[in-house]
Amino acid sequence: MKTYILAIAGVVLLSAVVSVIAPSGKMGKFIKGAMRLAILVVLISPFANWIGGKQLSIPTASVGEDSNYLQYCAKRLSEEDEKAIEKFLQQEFSVIAEVEVTRTPDSNFKREKISAKISDFGIIGQDEHIDMIHRIQETLQTKYGCPTEVA
Repeated sequence: MKTYILAIAGVVLLSAVVSVIAPSGKMGKFIKGAMRLAILVVLISPFANWIGGKQLSIPTASVGEDSNYLQYCAKRLSEEDEKAIEKFLQQEFSVIAEVEVTRTPDSNFKREKISAKISDFGIIGQDEHIDMIHRIQETLQTKYGCPTEVA
């Protein structure tokens, strides 16, 4: 019964939209007549099926998740994060690093881990690089909210 009411509502709404968009003249009359016929078919279809001994039913389909697509999306998001983090480290700390981000391949795509391998500390003061790794690790953990490993 619910599907029957939804079908009627859908056809009536579609008919209203088509009647607003339809051109005037013979073509418009033809289109409006076709829409009235469609409404009539929807209204009469349960009775025709009832007479024939059938019931109005719409087959249901099961919906599942596509794990390959989720993995692809997680990989793409990880690649974007890696580029953004590398740029952030370059701008904020003047270091060149190779970053790897791991995300969960589910609907949340939560970051699991960030690994950064610093290849060049750039030009900094004499003893400032000693604390640099610890500062980078704390900054990344605070900013991205996941475990971080910096080497």
